[in-house]
Amino acid sequence: MNRTFAISSAAAFSVLTAVLYVGMQNGAGQQLVSSQPRGATPPGKYVDKDGTIRLPEGYRLKWTHLGSWYVEDKKDGSGSLHDVYAEPEAVVAFRNTGKWPHGATIVKEVRESRKGKMSTGNAHWDGQIIQWFVMVKNTEHTFPGSPNWGRGWGWGLYSINDPKKNISTDFKIDCIGCHTPAEHTDWIYTHGYPILNEKEGPFKKYPKENYNGNEPVDKPLTE
Repeated sequence: MNRTFAISSAAAFSVLTAVLYVGMQNGAGQQLVSSQPRGATPPGKYVDKDGTIRLPEGYRLKWTHLGSWYVEDKKDGSGSLHDVYAEPEAVVAFRNTGKWPHGATIVKEVRESRKGKMSTGNAHWDGQIIQWFVMVKNTEHTFPGSPNWGRGWGWGLYSINDPKKNISTDFKIDCIGCHTPAEHTDWIYTHGYPILNEKEGPFKKYPKENYNGNEPVDKPLTE
């Protein structure tokens, strides 16, 4: 009788131990799953689930033109013209809040510059497209560790030879260098885009300081 009771007790203890072990494992598994970040929706309309950024089409016809930059050629060439566009809803959001919303997409179209003497004087105008740059605002840190996502943005570079392929391998190498002076304005040279700051319309005279760039060129990057 005592032996039977001892065997039964041992068996019950084994079962209880197994149940506790399984319960602990299930709990640990649940804790592990809950500690992992849930899959977030890719920011914007032009980002795939794996973080691949696509070059938008139709931006010239449907998007808001933020502004243009003329970059002189260092060897006395014709230089290049950079036209920058953003989605209308993103522009409205920035004008209201001073910040780019999650998923806001910006396209910079780089073209060869053509120049010549015209009735108004020496002039430059758009030539052939060379390449594009794309930035996608990412306030939710959707793709941590991805080489083309960081500093609150997704970064893309596209050649006229293959517009469907992002040829940027690492935004720190291919993109961020030109934006470093504009770190304090969220990596965007907002002073060159009057539509973002002329909130009372184009018929008002605004301070000249609004259009000056005072970015420190030697300011270090921050993580």
